[in-house]
Amino acid sequence: MSDGQRLIKVEGERLGHIPSFDGLRGIFVLIVVGYHAGLLDKFLGTPIVIDWFFVASGFLITTLLLDEKYATGTVSLKNFYSRRVLRLFPAMYAMLGIFLLFMLVVKVLAPEAVAEADLWWVELVAAATYSYYVVAAFLPGRIGLIGHTWSLTVEEQFYFVWPLVLNRTLKKATRRNDRNLIVGAVVFIAVMVFLRVRLNYMIEFNPTNVGRFVDEGDVTWQGVVYRIAAVRPDMIVLGCLTAFVARAIPRPVPAHVLRLLAWLGPVGWVLFVGILVGGGRIPGFGLFGGPVYQLALFGLAPITLDLFFRPATVYGRALAWQPFRYLGARSYGIYLWHIPVALPFLGLIDESYGAKKYAVGLVVSALGVLAGMASFRFVEKPFLRLKETRYRRPEEKAADLAAASQRHQAPALDLFEGTEPLSEFGLDRPGTAPDDSALPGFDQHRGGHHGPVEDLAPAPERAEDDDA
Repeated sequence: MSDGQRLIKVEGERLGHIPSFDGLRGIFVLIVVGYHAGLLDKFLGTPIVIDWFFVASGFLITTLLLDEKYATGTVSLKNFYSRRVLRLFPAMYAMLGIFLLFMLVVKVLAPEAVAEADLWWVELVAAATYSYYVVAAFLPGRIGLIGHTWSLTVEEQFYFVWPLVLNRTLKKATRRNDRNLIVGAVVFIAVMVFLRVRLNYMIEFNPTNVGRFVDEGDVTWQGVVYRIAAVRPDMIVLGCLTAFVARAIPRPVPAHVLRLLAWLGPVGWVLFVGILVGGGRIPGFGLFGGPVYQLALFGLAPITLDLFFRPATVYGRALAWQPFRYLGARSYGIYLWHIPVALPFLGLIDESYGAKKYAVGLVVSALGVLAGMASFRFVEKPFLRLKETRYRRPEEKAADLAAASQRHQAPALDLFEGTEPLSEFGLDRPGTAPDDSALPGFDQHRGGHHGPVEDLAPAPERAEDDDA
């Protein structure tokens, strides 16, 4: 069947550089760090930030897989999983190793403190096996020292399942299989939204706006189901569908599509800011099953498409500011390390008020950012170099061969796109960078332009964002 007859379009421009995605990662990871450090703790809607990372991950990974299929006729799952492992595992397990050492030291020096967090070892195992949010669903209020790894669990499970499902559909190459995949994705999203809204009574906010689950101490099946739906795994699937939509839009992009995005994009931003500031406070804005929250979640799709297709907007150029992109390239490490770094200061943060609280928060936030930058330089870079030299994406190699043929010269063996200079990775070729997208991390690149992308976790700076 020809590509024009399919519901999922494979043919299309290769994912190009989206500088605004880099910058958005940098800004959003700072919001998350500030929230956990007590600087922005009044912004109860901060989880909406993680939702954008999810949408971006689904969008970027799906687009990269379609690019590879179009360029090479196949999808190398071995290369995909190898790249994910090299991008995500080193920093993750380094962080967990430090956490283990920290808890062992605390157990010796202050055993009473460990007694209050007696399930810390469960958290460690759950995070190491990328099952954190599933385990946490059965232990409401019992664990949370490294609770931020829940989002990485969602991402990693997506990385494992989605390429298999999409690759099978692409191999079948029929409208029926395309339809089944799209309908299945829509149904999954609808079910998750229904469960969040229907079971939202399982979480409540007290006068100080601190959320708690009503079944803490007496776990119910409704609570377990709600907590699984409340991590919003459907947002990654929404990002996948958004990638299908972007692929189906003709190039050059029709004027009526740009006009529509010029309206839908800002509406999405209004909903996003409304939840960020008013989430959990204003009627209808409840987390995570409030009606406005659901609308804001769907508004993340037009935000992503708007930045992708209209990078020259005022906010698109502002988000592409180099300092934001610099932080975006290191957002995965910052996200990973900002919680372990904050652990020794939790008591001080809780006991502080006024100017002292903000001073402590600034110090803790700065330490978290510095730890993430150190992780990028000393832990992640060596594996990024290996990822780009040994497991380079097939479509990138094909593009190099085509370009070299036009120039009548041999293709570069180490050329890859990204925002980080190759010199940062111990390579000499100027004007290129690594790809990494992790949740806080993600992946990206846009039609026909070579360049970098980002990370967060998860989804860093990169060639094509494939590390969310």
